[in-house]
This record gives sequence, C-alpha cells and structure tokens, in this order.
Amino acid sequence: MSKITRRSYKRKKIIMGASLFGAVGLVSTGFAAWVLSAPTSTTVDPTNLKVGDVTDKNMEFKDVKTYKTGTDTEYDKYHFEPAAEDKSGRVRLGGEQAESLKLDVKGQLLRVQNLGNIQGIITVENPTQKANFDLAIERGYIVAPEAYKSSETALWTKGTTQPTLNENFTATIADDAQVAGDKVMTFKYEVFFSWGTAFGGKNPSVYFDEEPQYSGIETGTPDDAFDEQHPENNTVGAILKNMHDLLDGVSLTLTLTANPD
Repeated sequence: MSKITRRSYKRKKIIMGASLFGAVGLVSTGFAAWVLSAPTSTTVDPTNLKVGDVTDKNMEFKDVKTYKTGTDTEYDKYHFEPAAEDKSGRVRLGGEQAESLKLDVKGQLLRVQNLGNIQGIITVENPTQKANFDLAIERGYIVAPEAYKSSETALWTKGTTQPTLNENFTATIADDAQVAGDKVMTFKYEVFFSWGTAFGGKNPSVYFDEEPQYSGIETGTPDDAFDEQHPENNTVGAILKNMHDLLDGVSLTLTLTANPD
C-alpha cells in the first residue's frame, strides 16, 4: 500500500453529490389531496432514489440514503399535503397521503481519523424549477431547509476536545472493525421544510379553518386563477393551486463535502 503523506492528504476532499430528494411536490397532475368541498382522493407515486457511492483514497461516503424521519424506512419524497388529522372543515385531507415535510439522510463516512469538517448545501439545478421554488419561498408558502442558501452549511467541525455539531446533524465515530487504525463515522442529518408566513407557520388546511382574519376569504375552486397584482382577491383555492403549481416537480440536490483537517 502506498503511503499517504499529510501534505498529499490535505490537498484532497471528497464530495458526495446526488439527487437525494425525488420530485418535491403534491402530485404530478391535478389538485392533489386538497379538498375544498367534497371528499376526493389522489395517488402519489414516489420517484425512485438512487445514490451512488463516491470513493476517494482517503475518505469514502457509504450507504447514504434518505428515510422517513425517525424510522429505517427508505423514502425520497416530501408531501405538501393537508395535515393528517384534519378531516373536517372547508380545507381538509381527502386522500391517504398527508403532510410529510421531513427526511433523514443517513450513512457512513469511512477513514475519518483526519476529518476536519463536513459541510452541506442544497441546490436546485434546473433554472425554471429554481425560479418557481424561490417564488414559493418569497410568497411565504414554505420555509426551505437550512442548507438551501448561497453558501455551504457547517454540519460537523473538528474541535480540540469535542466536535461542533449542527443541531440537525448527529454523528458517532468508532473504530473500524475491518481495518486497524481506521475510524468510521455514522451520521444522520434531518432535512426538513416548514410552512411559511402566508399560512402563519401552520399547515394551510389548519390555517384556513382556524384563522379568524381569513374567515372572509372565499373558498373558491381549484380552477380559480391566481391574481398576482391583487393578492387580496385570491380565493383559498387559487392560493393552494398556485402553491401546487410552483412546487410540483421541483428536484433538490444535497451535496455533502468532507474536508480533511
């Protein structure tokens, strides 16, 4: 085996980039599971997730996958749907798929004995999708995950006594049972959305039923046109349809970068 000097090691970094998240949206067509007048249902077909391992002479990401938060069930899709418990009122759940705004990214990083830091960034590569996604954020429909910004988000940083951890990133380091002297990190990063200010930080199905100041807004239908010039004229149906149109089909890419110290 060739010897890896500290100097050559410091020149290297490993990047794991993959479309960890499938299509972010309500459904592929139609008006999803939002019910404005009578019960209805819809089917959401999750996009298959494929994550390729990236190998470096020094560090190596392994078995990086996404899961439903708090479980070991692999999943690759967010759902901006009505709240699961909301089955009454003028806006309510009509299908089986309810709100799902969290995913856990879990995996391992091998040979981390000289790891300096781990950073993450979420991007939208398609320009049209990015414009729609940013507009949904601007209109207060959603709050994007923390790593969706212009610079990378620090997830793990080596410290003199203990590492500095992002509150949404957990990790443990142990000796590699297969290779003496090597250490392995097992990590989990919770990547989540929140509802935006347009809905008071609540699911719209709850917000439009509970907020008294919106009692005067007409319910409308999913076919109502969204009025950009006079937003006060929009019906509940127009607002939800606009949110759906902006988010449906958006694909996010999470890139994790492990740098040596």
